[in-house]
Amino acid sequence: MNHILFVFAVSSVFAILLCGPVAAIAQESSTTIGGYGELHYNEPEGSTGGRLDFHRFVVYLNHEFNDWISFVSETEIEHTYVAGANTPGELSIEQAYLELRPWEHYGFRAGIVLPPVGIINLVHEPPTFHGVERPLFHNVIIPTTWREAGIGFFGAPRHNLHFQIYSVSSFMAEGLSAGSGLRGGRQKAANASTKDMGFTGRVDYIPVLGLSLGASFFTGGLTGGDESLGAAAATIIAGDVRFGTGNLQLRGEAAMISITDAERINTRFERNVADRMTGWYAEAAYNFMPHLAESSVQQLFVFGRYGMHNTQAETTGFDPVAAYDRTATTVGFTWLPTANVAFKIDYQLFDDARDSDATGQFNAGIGYAFF
Repeated sequence: MNHILFVFAVSSVFAILLCGPVAAIAQESSTTIGGYGELHYNEPEGSTGGRLDFHRFVVYLNHEFNDWISFVSETEIEHTYVAGANTPGELSIEQAYLELRPWEHYGFRAGIVLPPVGIINLVHEPPTFHGVERPLFHNVIIPTTWREAGIGFFGAPRHNLHFQIYSVSSFMAEGLSAGSGLRGGRQKAANASTKDMGFTGRVDYIPVLGLSLGASFFTGGLTGGDESLGAAAATIIAGDVRFGTGNLQLRGEAAMISITDAERINTRFERNVADRMTGWYAEAAYNFMPHLAESSVQQLFVFGRYGMHNTQAETTGFDPVAAYDRTATTVGFTWLPTANVAFKIDYQLFDDARDSDATGQFNAGIGYAFF
């Protein structure tokens, strides 16, 4: 049924484009190149030395065919090189979609897209967030960077209200795990099964200047056609808020994941997948540069972030493992000598529900982005 709905969605797009009010077609085209990258230094507490890693090198290649059809792509190399199965690197296409905007405020996308769940899965360039590493919430709960193949519709019915909704390939049950939740189940648009298509969407609302409220979701089957898994499915409900005034920045996110028929997944693949997973974090940052050099356009933020995430918040058939009920505290500095270049230093403290001491890690990094 899901693949029938997907075909119907594709057919509807073509029908609308053929019959709808199409914008005037421009004859000139243009191609642009951009990208981002980040170098990380990580030193866990008690270690004899740290690790240097050029974590990401990303190239954007975009093309505008005319004034209503464009192509957007993002290609990434992680950990500098790919030379075989036992090397740390990964070469991947993060995005590659066609965008058709037949009306001024509405349009369609089709290809490899980023499900619009949470903040960082959509906007993940290093200068756009504080901390050397992305929040753990965006690794364990929302599996950033998360891409799937699909088609969708986006628009802005009002200047302060934006939405996007897609039909995309879903997760696969065999990749789910007790510790990393949905992350290993991503199909990544690589020969993805359409037996269980997913639906995902997001709404952003700006009620007043400086305040942005977001709500997002994903729901999709996990079976890939395996009848032994019954009606196994995953649903994510997430919300986020961002507020900025003067030199102060505030940000918070929360999400809940529910897994139906988790017992069948655990029986089939011998995994301790939970029925429910939860997570949240709150962050505050303040730009001190105006107090040091009033006329400077540079920014120097001091920030703090606290988050909790539990990939076994609710289980059936087994007791939750305390090690998966985790917290992360991060404090540090972000220096932006210009808007799209960042130098970062922070210290992280990790803890969980076990009766054990917290562990720490020092991080330093540089990041850049250009468009």
